[in-house]
Amino acid sequence: MSVNDQYGLSLSSASQKAARGYDAYVQEFLSYGPALRDFFQIADETPGHAFLNAHAAALQLSFEGAEGWAGAKPYLENMQAAGASGLSEREGLFCQAVSAWARKDFHQTLARLDELTARDPADICALKWGQYHAFNLGDQEALLRFGERVRDVHNETPYAHGMVAFALEQNHRLEEAEQEGYRAVEIALDDGWAHHAVAHVMETQGRAADGVLWLDHCAHTWERKGVFIRDHNWWHAALFRLGLDQIDEALAIFDARLWGEWPEFPQEQIGAVSALWRFEMRGADVGERWAPVVEQARARAGEHILPFHDLHYLYALSRAGAPGEGAALLASIRDHSEAQEGVARAIWFETCLPCAEALYAYANDDFAAAAQKLSAVEPVLARIGGSHAQRHVFAETRQSALKAAGKRAAAQ
Repeated sequence: MSVNDQYGLSLSSASQKAARGYDAYVQEFLSYGPALRDFFQIADETPGHAFLNAHAAALQLSFEGAEGWAGAKPYLENMQAAGASGLSEREGLFCQAVSAWARKDFHQTLARLDELTARDPADICALKWGQYHAFNLGDQEALLRFGERVRDVHNETPYAHGMVAFALEQNHRLEEAEQEGYRAVEIALDDGWAHHAVAHVMETQGRAADGVLWLDHCAHTWERKGVFIRDHNWWHAALFRLGLDQIDEALAIFDARLWGEWPEFPQEQIGAVSALWRFEMRGADVGERWAPVVEQARARAGEHILPFHDLHYLYALSRAGAPGEGAALLASIRDHSEAQEGVARAIWFETCLPCAEALYAYANDDFAAAAQKLSAVEPVLARIGGSHAQRHVFAETRQSALKAAGKRAAAQ
């Protein structure tokens, strides 16, 4: 016996209560709502349902820190104990994707989600998870592939066009992306991901004044959202003000919006590191703001979950940590990178490690080495994940290093 979710997809052997709980979770996930944790109760009440426990595990793993893997463990055990018997092909593929995710085989995770959504593009939740992994792997083509499937099936679904808009922006189709973002907001005014996609277009086009007006117009809807989208959209708002040389206003956003809501959350940590890093390159005095951020980065040293995160933790510890902390994390990244094989080695050893060496050099005033290493790795930097706007900090750092190295050479 099975029931259907809100999109007509079968939930094998699920009760009506579980199905409605799943629907609520999907809605919160797509809209970046604040009640995602409510789904854990649904999974706790259905330990024998592999698919529901797979989604609970996915939520835990998306924390992107060691706590997420610990939190996912009971749900993964439930999923594995329940097995694939009685699951649809779609549900089984999602369980396979989550199993690979738990092993940190992110490419296999993406492959299973790609297969699932090619067969069942109505599964917008799996499409969203697919975009999540494509983004973290720097796979813009896959990001757009998932986005096109969304558009094919979910033309009138709230929050769908925001997914399409961001995929288009990351593939440099900026005018289309902006129009998709506006279409998304016509359907759901509070589509924070669409707000974010349009902000990316404006950032890429150097429209900082437009960006300030756009995000200020949208910001009232974020108070009813989860921490990630609130933090991240305010991060973009701060960057627009930095682009207008409104440094005091950018620092005020940092103090009020970018740090302190959930300091243990890795996304809040990397957003804060990225902001302080940029502020200082623009000549801002950030005072004591590094100290609490470094404390959290210190706790992440050695996790090696996502290279993009590791690079931010390394910069924080190298720039503002205790003596030797940056060097120790760099050595740990080197050991981890050297142990990788296949595509993971290309990401970690060939891309993340030289970038880490560059950032360590920059933080320790070896500007010539920093510029050389960043220039060498720049063509493949998308491998570490993150958006174009997020990775632009590395280009800014290279320019800063070149300028500082030139001044040093001229003074000698």
